[in-house]
Amino acid sequence: MKIIAVNKYYYLDGGPERYLFSLSDYLASLGHEVIPFAVAYEKNDPSAYEAYFVRPAGSGTGTKLDQLEGGIGTRLRIAARSIYSVEAKRALEKLIDDTGPDVVYALNIVNHMSPSIIDAAHGRGVPVVMRLSDYNLICPSYLFLRDGKLCTECERGYYHALRHKCVYGSISATLCRVLGMYAHRITRVYDKVSAFVAPARFMRDMLVRAGLPAEKIHHIPTFVDSARWTPRYDSDGHVLYFGRLTPEKGVGFLLRAYRESGIEDPLLIVGSGPARYVEQLKGEAAEDGRVSFLGQKSGRELQDIVRGARYVVVPSLWYDNTPNVVYEAFAAGKPVIATALGGLCEQITPETGVLVEPGDVQDLAAAISRMSSSPELLEQMGRSARRRVEEVHSIRAHVDRLLELFTAIAGVRARP
Repeated sequence: MKIIAVNKYYYLDGGPERYLFSLSDYLASLGHEVIPFAVAYEKNDPSAYEAYFVRPAGSGTGTKLDQLEGGIGTRLRIAARSIYSVEAKRALEKLIDDTGPDVVYALNIVNHMSPSIIDAAHGRGVPVVMRLSDYNLICPSYLFLRDGKLCTECERGYYHALRHKCVYGSISATLCRVLGMYAHRITRVYDKVSAFVAPARFMRDMLVRAGLPAEKIHHIPTFVDSARWTPRYDSDGHVLYFGRLTPEKGVGFLLRAYRESGIEDPLLIVGSGPARYVEQLKGEAAEDGRVSFLGQKSGRELQDIVRGARYVVVPSLWYDNTPNVVYEAFAAGKPVIATALGGLCEQITPETGVLVEPGDVQDLAAAISRMSSSPELLEQMGRSARRRVEEVHSIRAHVDRLLELFTAIAGVRARP
């Protein structure tokens, strides 16, 4: 089967990219061809198809919308592209014409590409399957989070976001996003998507409640390629957070709970995020010599840090989908402390970790203290976590279900 995988970044930025690269490698090993389509950022990994990629909306090397350089012209291009990008549509049409794919698999396309890529595939008779890693179809800020607290006002109408300036704290950015969402609803562009993939039942239920047809939404849990991870049931003694350093991920919440816990284990923070926010976090931890910010890590270096942890903390403050870091921790033989929100409630079982109340510093501090003082429990949970990803969340199980969906949608026979 020939699959065009659409994602705005073609470099490792977060969960969608980690998913994309792991999935592409595994599908290639089965004899399928995955063709990437992305925005042509300088950070991108090399690709034989990069000549088809869409030009960035701004100048410079930034990839986030608030980092793109340029004046009013750039801002207008960004605004227009977030609603509909004729350039992206034409670029994907050319790629489809030249490669003849069976299906287009859309991952993260918001703002940088827009749903114009759906029109491109639909116009060429190629079915689109769309995987959702956040709530961009039903929430202007994608997170159902406002001022650090859960907010679902926009379920009653996107215009509520304007009152709170939910997108970058800017009325103009929020207005652009809200107008774009109403335009997409009026034009019914998402009706042209053949199937949606929801990694969590929680997300599926939210989408159905928002009015998307239930028969189009397929719950396919995400995966980890456990063969790439050698589990370790002892540790180097540190507690670990790894992932994006952004407010919704709750790292500040973790720092406060860590101080309250009274444990001696050092806390390692791995990941990157907006410079101003990262500096704020470092300022909060400045007086505690046990906290270390290691920056972005990947590959074997990251695996060694995860394998050396006592346990991993995922302190999200939003309805997190099913973050890959949970399954990667499990694959390394590590239990997880996480907040009881969204898809995290489906990932964490009593045998593999602990769920705490979101934003409750005392509850998280107590869980940290309890885990750090129970080495036998950590090993027991770590072994259960490893078994869970091998038996339930393997890459093979995920790909089997995904290919079954692709085959049904595309009407072609997938090669073994």
